[in-house]
Amino acid sequence: MYKRKTSGWSQHLDFMALDILCLEIAWLGSALLRSSWQELCYNTTFWVLCVGMAFIDLLTMVLMDAYHSVIRRDSYKEARGVFNQTLYLTAGLVVFVLLLRNDSINTVQVLMPTLPIYFLLCLNMRVLWKEHLRKHLHLKNRTGMLVVAAQSRLRDVVTALVNHNYNSYRFVGAALLEDEGDFAEAERELAHIKHGDQEIEALKVVANRSTLISYLINSWVDEVYVDIAAGDPMPVELINEIMGMGITVHVALNSMDQLEARHKNVEWVCGQVTITTSLGYVTGRDLLLKRIMDIAGGLVGCAITGVLTLILAPFIYSASPGPIFFKQMRIGENGRRFWIYKFRSMYMDAEKRKQEVAAAEGQQDHLMFKMEHDPRIIGQVQRPDGSWKKGIGGWIRDLSLDEFPQFFNVLKGDMSLVGTRPPTVDEWERYEPYHRGRMSTKPGITGLWQISGRSKIRDFNQVVQLDREYIENWSLLLDCKILLRTVWVVITRSGAM
Repeated sequence: MYKRKTSGWSQHLDFMALDILCLEIAWLGSALLRSSWQELCYNTTFWVLCVGMAFIDLLTMVLMDAYHSVIRRDSYKEARGVFNQTLYLTAGLVVFVLLLRNDSINTVQVLMPTLPIYFLLCLNMRVLWKEHLRKHLHLKNRTGMLVVAAQSRLRDVVTALVNHNYNSYRFVGAALLEDEGDFAEAERELAHIKHGDQEIEALKVVANRSTLISYLINSWVDEVYVDIAAGDPMPVELINEIMGMGITVHVALNSMDQLEARHKNVEWVCGQVTITTSLGYVTGRDLLLKRIMDIAGGLVGCAITGVLTLILAPFIYSASPGPIFFKQMRIGENGRRFWIYKFRSMYMDAEKRKQEVAAAEGQQDHLMFKMEHDPRIIGQVQRPDGSWKKGIGGWIRDLSLDEFPQFFNVLKGDMSLVGTRPPTVDEWERYEPYHRGRMSTKPGITGLWQISGRSKIRDFNQVVQLDREYIENWSLLLDCKILLRTVWVVITRSGAM
């Protein structure tokens, strides 16, 4: 019976427990510098903070994906990772302390030494624990794995497996996928393979394809890893025979490496086993959390939009009589169409004049139209000296106030707080297949492009690259970073036009 291995942060419960232990030790040590143990025992605030900071640290680890490739990280990358984790932990603790509002313990004075102590303890604990795992734990694993591969690929396959093994397997030997092979030459190829910085004992080549079943019958092997080179036929009969013996078989389909997608998953689709690839990958839990964040942000944004409407409506109407809000058909996730809402910052004939203005700027064939001094903006007038006078429309756009009605789109589910810029219908119809990848997620009010220069980025391919980077590396933490940076970009009016 095969026990499926855990993945993601859940496979690093040991690191998580050690990090939380370091935090509690740092907190207790800092508190004891200012209070006696007897005082702390009867201080409710102290114990509430003990539990609260452990929960905040746990949440930080999960949102940051703090242990991605933790075993392979060098000291510099580890220090940077722990430092970032400490920063986010600090922000969470500050909010928690403000909400607690209790003066029975001077939390600020106690937290100030706690966090540097935590950083040092956590960093050293991780380094020591990784060294322990590399030197000892992989030798004691009870799951015995035999590696089967073509002789020409054997060293590369074994090296990759050994260096990505995290407390999972004890490699019992190697077998050649060919019916014949030079065992001595193959064993020389397997010499001097390292696990991290430590050289491990070379694996013995114990069988070839014709003798593999005989070896498995007379040896202790829990699982078999079969490497299939790109273009080679699948050894179906061999795999079925091994599996029929009750041995778990892992088949590596190296032809899948030719797919450009970073995310590849084996799934059942309508009763068929498939390799599912996509630009990005998200779980149902992450989608739920993102939607909750969208609804919370949408409600706040809609409330602010109501206030802004009362303020901006008279100015917009007096400068350009007509509707206060602008409605336009846009393209959403995977080509879905929806109506987007904005405060109107352009004259009523702006859409009719778009082609004329674009042609004058030489942008009639561009997939994204951006113009520094657009004469269609309400109040935008060129003075005799060539300078431009900015009107109400310009100020609305500079301060990004025109975007606020899009919070209604967020509540409806057409958009998200963070995503990619939704193109117009005419832009979408001229997209090449590569460009369409940027709309494989919900469009957002803000995104990586907006905080990376906004209107200063005129090259559409650069916009596509930023959007695809966002999709491929998406996480809730990335969304939070983009939202925080958006506030700064709007305040400083960085990249506005």
